[in-house]
Order: sequence, then structure tokens, then C-alpha cells
Amino acid sequence: MDARDPVRLTRRDVLSGAVAVGAGFAVARRGEAAPPAMPTRAFGATGRTVSVFGMGCFYLGASASDAEAVAVLRRALELGCTYVDTAPSYGRGQSERRVGLALEGRRDGVFLATKTLERDPKAARRELEESLKRLRTDHVDLLQVHCVRDAADLDVVLSDAGPLPALLRARDEGLVKHVGVTGHEDPAVMKRCVEGWGWASVLLPLNPVDLAWKSFVEGTLPAAAAKGMARVGMKVFASGRLLAGEGAPSATDCLRFAYGLDVSTTIVGCASVAEVELAAKVAAEAKPLGAAERAALVAACKPYSGKTGRGVEWYKRA
Repeated sequence: MDARDPVRLTRRDVLSGAVAVGAGFAVARRGEAAPPAMPTRAFGATGRTVSVFGMGCFYLGASASDAEAVAVLRRALELGCTYVDTAPSYGRGQSERRVGLALEGRRDGVFLATKTLERDPKAARRELEESLKRLRTDHVDLLQVHCVRDAADLDVVLSDAGPLPALLRARDEGLVKHVGVTGHEDPAVMKRCVEGWGWASVLLPLNPVDLAWKSFVEGTLPAAAAKGMARVGMKVFASGRLLAGEGAPSATDCLRFAYGLDVSTTIVGCASVAEVELAAKVAAEAKPLGAAERAALVAACKPYSGKTGRGVEWYKRA
């Protein structure tokens, strides 16, 4: 994810069961009980299925050590996570490098996604080749044109002078299996984006605060579903900011909301094994929220909408 603040479990989460979740999985590791099964969903029209919980690897680039980062990602794999998302911009390649270390000998069965911020074909190709080296793989399952910002940026992305020609050649060569897109600034631009080209997937911010202002849940997600492309959620906690403050929703609230949407998977930026275990535990019970519960959660989050005051949506374009 394009996150700026670490997502940490709040005291409220700990008291409501996050620590117990960690203890429960410790019991599972001793063989006394099995962890909950991880549900999977179709990844659009690709013919692949992926875990409901996707591992967002932004924070692995900031881990204290390679060993710590590897342990976090491998715990996610142990718990059934098959979707792993990173980017060369995360820690200036550090996240990708650590993902490569963690997936050594474990690449089979993992749907590996990375991104490019480049808008020039040659630069996009060069960045892909560097990503493959860091990831220690001969291909990625998904390469996403990252962070489509506004209408002018979208025009470049979709032009012959943009990154798409290079990515399509890489797909023909087997270096990339599928091409997707990400955006978190403007739902109207992203609606035009998903309707304007046959992306395999779209990555969008999807959380309970979103519906009050410039909503991707209402403004982009239905268009992507109508096109049959995979929908991937991100910014489940608005980069951790939605969890802070008196009356804020819990991490579990936000996870249940995101997992319950019409998505293929939701990437959760995890910085610790405890966070991975909570994300996996909630994913195992994923289902759409009831209308009343959803409405109450959205209403409770409304004071946090926007960019100013108590607003936590720093990533949206005003």
C-alpha cells in the first residue's frame, strides 16, 4: 500500500481479542488445534483464485531486519495467504528484496503482484527487470500501473507513449502474467480508467470511512465489477489513521467491512506477526456485513472523512 504511518494494533484491539488471536495461533503451531481455513475467491477473469486476505508488503521495507520481515510474510503464507503485493517504491526496493527472500522455495502457489510508477515504456521495462531480480523470480503474476492520479495522468497511461506497450510486450514474453492498475486519489478518474481499458485488476482504497466523501466503494467498485475485472481493496485502516482516537473503529471492524465487499482480495499492510494473525483470523470468517451493521459502522466513521479536521483520507484528491 502507499501507506505513510505504520498500522499498529490499538489497545482496544488487544483487549477485544488480538492477543488471544495470537495465542490461539500459537496453540495451532503446537498441533493442538488447526487455524481457521482461509477462504479464496476468483481473481476476476484470470482463471486464478486468491486468498481473501492479501499481504500488503509496504511495511516489510521498514522492518528492523531481513529476518523480521521474512518472518512476517512467511507467517502469512502459513495461514493460507496466497496473494502478496509489493512495489519497487516501497523502501526503495527493500520491500521487494525482502519479499524475494521470504518466497525463496515458496514461490509456487503464490500470486505475486508488484507495480510500476513509470510512465515511459523504456523506464517501465527497466523497472520491471529490476523488480524481477529483487523478487528472485522469472515472472510476476500481476504488474500494476501504479497510482493513476488525475485525468491528464490517465491519458498518458492509456497512450501509445505510456507504459502499456512495454507491459504488454513483457506479458507476451512471460515476464508478466496479467496487467492491472491502481489508484487512490479520485474515484471518477478510476471509473474512467477501468472502463477505458481491459485491465485484469484494479486496486482501490476500500474502508468504512470512504463512503462519506469521494467514494471508491460507490464510484468505482461497481464499474470494475461490471467489467469482470478483479477488485482488490487497500487502505483498510486509512494507513492506520482510522484506528486512532476516541470512538474510532477497531481493526476488526475495518477488516470485516473490507473483506465483506465485492472484492477478490484485500491487501492488509502488516508490520508484525500479530497483525498478520489478526488479519487472517478475521478473513477466515469473511462475509458481507448486514445492512444495519454496515450502516452503523459507516455512520460512526463519517467524522473521520476527508482530509481536514479529523479527516484521515490524506490520499484522496481534494
